[in-house]
Amino acid sequence: MSTRAALYCGRVAAEGFRLGVDFGTSSTVAALRSPDGRIRPLLFDASPLLSSAVYAGSELLTGADAERAGFVDPGGLEPNPKQRIDDGTVLLGTRGIPVVDLIAAVLGRVAEEARRVAGEPLTDVVLTHPASWRRARLNLLTEAAERAGLGHVGFVPEPVAAATYFADVLGQRTAPGRCLVIYDLGAGTFDVSVVRSESSAPEVVATAGLPNLGGLDLDALVVAHARALTGENTDEWERLDRPQTRADQHARNTLWRGARAAKEQLSRHSMADVHVPLVESTLHLTREEFEKLALPHLERTTALTSRVLRDAGIPPDDVSGVFLVGGSSRIPLASTLLHRTLEIAPTALDQPELVVAEGSLHASRHASGHASGHATPHASGHPKPHAASVRTETPDVLDTAETLETPPRWRLPRPAWIAATAAILVIAVAAVLLRGMLPGGSGGAITGAKFLDTLDGKTTGGDQPIRSIAFSPDSTMLLTGGDTRVPQLWDLEARDVTVEFSTGYQVAVSDVAFSPDGKTIAFVGGPLKLWDVANNEQRAGDVGYEQTFGVTAVAFSPTEPLLATSGNDGDVLFWNTTTGALIGERLEVYQNGDVTHVAFSPDGKLLATAGGDGAIRFWDVRTRKPVGAALTGHDGDVNSLAFTSTGGTLVSGGEDGTIRFWNVADREPIGEPLTGHDGPVFEVAFHRDVRTVASAGKDGTVRLWDFIDREQIGEPLTGHESDVYDVAFSPDGKYLASAGKDRTTRLWELQS
Repeated sequence: MSTRAALYCGRVAAEGFRLGVDFGTSSTVAALRSPDGRIRPLLFDASPLLSSAVYAGSELLTGADAERAGFVDPGGLEPNPKQRIDDGTVLLGTRGIPVVDLIAAVLGRVAEEARRVAGEPLTDVVLTHPASWRRARLNLLTEAAERAGLGHVGFVPEPVAAATYFADVLGQRTAPGRCLVIYDLGAGTFDVSVVRSESSAPEVVATAGLPNLGGLDLDALVVAHARALTGENTDEWERLDRPQTRADQHARNTLWRGARAAKEQLSRHSMADVHVPLVESTLHLTREEFEKLALPHLERTTALTSRVLRDAGIPPDDVSGVFLVGGSSRIPLASTLLHRTLEIAPTALDQPELVVAEGSLHASRHASGHASGHATPHASGHPKPHAASVRTETPDVLDTAETLETPPRWRLPRPAWIAATAAILVIAVAAVLLRGMLPGGSGGAITGAKFLDTLDGKTTGGDQPIRSIAFSPDSTMLLTGGDTRVPQLWDLEARDVTVEFSTGYQVAVSDVAFSPDGKTIAFVGGPLKLWDVANNEQRAGDVGYEQTFGVTAVAFSPTEPLLATSGNDGDVLFWNTTTGALIGERLEVYQNGDVTHVAFSPDGKLLATAGGDGAIRFWDVRTRKPVGAALTGHDGDVNSLAFTSTGGTLVSGGEDGTIRFWNVADREPIGEPLTGHDGPVFEVAFHRDVRTVASAGKDGTVRLWDFIDREQIGEPLTGHESDVYDVAFSPDGKYLASAGKDRTTRLWELQS
């Protein structure tokens, strides 16, 4: 044997088999590098994608075994352990299972298969992770790997692994100093990172993400499309939404699996069929229809990509390429929007799910100069995460996940709020299908609003200011209430009052609201009153007047027959909207003043309250306990609150004239407040695009704001002669309404 051959054989023997693992939200991918340098994906049930689901029975099952067991006993299944990484313990069935054990079960399955294929012990293991993950999460991964028998592991940030694959496997090397954009649209989240090529190793210079946007949300759009076309089958959809039997559970699983398959098929073909079990109907979904539904979501990803580059100070000329990774990035529209936005043709692969796992093996070799690839340890002995030089804070970016306890129940292939989100989407999707339009007419970013008409506020009660407005869920009616004490229901097509409600109040109507199903209307000011819309009659008697002083605001829960009212006595009360009964004890929010506004999160688990003390508080609706510390920042009263449709961000408007944004999960402000109103901000509202915000002020103007770009959209909307008290977007995303002291309500058509 020659000397060179002997050295080669010795090096091969020293390296042995190396394992790279990409632990994902819905799927886990592992790549094995043999001593001769070949890399191949591990197969699990004949697929390179191992389901990350874990079922807790007499033992922890993983992959397809876990999913099959979940069909029989859905309460024992955790479909997405990665999304529960901050939860500590997850209740599955009747047992609390530590999250570290769930992750260890998945990694243990990978370790078992890797050793079986290799036929010998592994010499090196590297795990990938989102670039934004901090030490606590990496420490938990380290512990899970140890419990799985993987021993000491190294870490590589996912965008670094992808960038290394781009260079080493695809041969598209980036010149030193130039940057590569990694666009990672996975099942549960979207992340965008900018990686700069350096002489030693790729470096993440900026990263940001949307934790509430991923392939699972696009699956929900397909389900919502099916619901919009078959919604008359209310009993069947009730069983699909809230299954009570194993047969119903199996039907729901079949529906969501079919939705995912249809979405994936539309990446390759122009049409796909979606079968709706129980309804027993098969629907045809075209790529054009799906892209209309997905456009607002994918536009958020491209807008965030542009912002990350801008905030990091990276000019377009310094970007050498855009690389698409993550299973959902194969949707053709994602590539089209990126090309249009950045004027760079993205690089897309047939199997983008495999990139990160294989790239991690290349990246770890570059980082260490040999096969070990271990991350630098802290003093504690745990690996040190790769640190990005710029951390871009963006809407809905959560460094820590929500830690509210989740009641034991089967969840959709994502945390439970998707069920509520899908239900809310029905009306919007129906509008798309019937009108062939998206918010603002084209589905693009909103650029302004065109005045349409004025609804004269004169009514039986006299000529008085209008305090509150609310659109019906189908966007065809507008409810108004104010100092006249006689709320009105307007038909927006006819521009005429169809009903005037006799409240019997001796005080102004301070707030009005529609229930999510549109069947019930609520008024407050005096005693809370509920009105049956279908029968055009008030529910029996006054529901109650338990606030010591005036009632200031009302809000319906989006997920259950529940509403909340707030009062000048500083308390919040909960009511059953079916029986009108008061539920539980009063919530003592603020001892020394009024609670000005209440708002439920889209999943119905949180209630946000605003008060005269300038603070915002979150409450667990189930336990009635405070969640985290009060949010402070406004100088004076907080007048209004609104959640995004995803629930990750809260916007507030205050007496100090500022508009502020808050990260719901970590209870921290997002960026600097927006200013522009000359005087107090009375109301704020989020558009369903999770980007556009409207505000109403004492200065008589309505203003539109771009939440992502953090700037005002166009000129202020004028026409009101005095204070504007309320503003609301229509659920279909097409219109804006405003009302105020001048006794009128003005309608605006959104432009894009």
